[in-house]
Amino acid sequence: MDNTNKKRIKIPWSLIFNIVILALTAFLIIFFVFSEGGFIDLLNSGLKINVTWLLIGIFVHLLNIALDMTIIYLFLKETCQNMTWYKAFICSMTGQFFCAVTPSATGGQPMQVVSMTRMDIPASKTVAALIQKFLVWQFTLSAVCIIAVAARFGFFSQFLDAPMWVMSIVGFTAQIVMIVALLLASFCKPLTTRVVNWFITLLGKLHIIKHPEDKKKSIGETLTSFHDNNKTLNKNKELLIKVYAITVVQMVAYFLVPYCIARSFGIDCNVFDMLCAQAYVNMVSCLVPLPGGSGAAEYCFSIFFGSYFTALTIKSAILLWRTITYYGTIVFTAPFAMLKSKKSIEDTLEENIN
Repeated sequence: MDNTNKKRIKIPWSLIFNIVILALTAFLIIFFVFSEGGFIDLLNSGLKINVTWLLIGIFVHLLNIALDMTIIYLFLKETCQNMTWYKAFICSMTGQFFCAVTPSATGGQPMQVVSMTRMDIPASKTVAALIQKFLVWQFTLSAVCIIAVAARFGFFSQFLDAPMWVMSIVGFTAQIVMIVALLLASFCKPLTTRVVNWFITLLGKLHIIKHPEDKKKSIGETLTSFHDNNKTLNKNKELLIKVYAITVVQMVAYFLVPYCIARSFGIDCNVFDMLCAQAYVNMVSCLVPLPGGSGAAEYCFSIFFGSYFTALTIKSAILLWRTITYYGTIVFTAPFAMLKSKKSIEDTLEENIN
């Protein structure tokens, strides 16, 4: 038999990547459950876990998700008369799910745009609302991190070895660069148009897209609508104040989960220090280009919360924290996320642009 006629089976890199991530996740869960000082050892130790505090931890995380939905509703209601709480719920669930399962949470916003276009919300209005929402979150997170470091620098400095200093500086710088880039994209229409046109021209020369001039025209119209919606949202100062206030509450709710876990183990700790530590963990771990910051999130948690938990409780604390805020989020939001084929997603975006 002529082997040259055999078809070579090509395994997509995306499949390999997903298998590696699943293997890493399974390894981490098994490690935190069965290793020495893991969850099994904790259960066998006779330590009484306060279930009420664990339920409070689950509640504050669900509150975080509910407030995320509320912010989406408030922003889109400002520009879309047909916006409903149900649509905001689906948008939030879709974003939460795809942020959790894609590297650096890059899939959340695109899939939210797709889900909203299927519910008759224009892509330009959804993009404007999501960028505004993201800017509010980033501004608030940056402010919280600055306050946390300023107020508890002595507390943080004891954990910051050379690698952590580098990660901290890079993490904070990345946030600032992202904010500046989004501000330029949101409010500097000429610059945005030039960048988009250059990118379309490049794709045309590479024969990735057809009819680049037609694409420039259609996307230009979308950009005009996007910038108009941005102006509308920013004119409503009352809305922005309300959204910033809700975001602060949302962030505090999300950052309270480790505190609730500590209290469930009977550990008496300073809630402000715990909030500051979680803000730092969130800022640094988001640098890792893996879904959920797998590996980095657990490592940062062990570094900044290690002084609160003992050798018997730290692994279990990490497992419970990730179960509530990450694994549990995936399980909870998956049934509501609009999971479609790649072709269906591309068709939806193509129809909306044209």
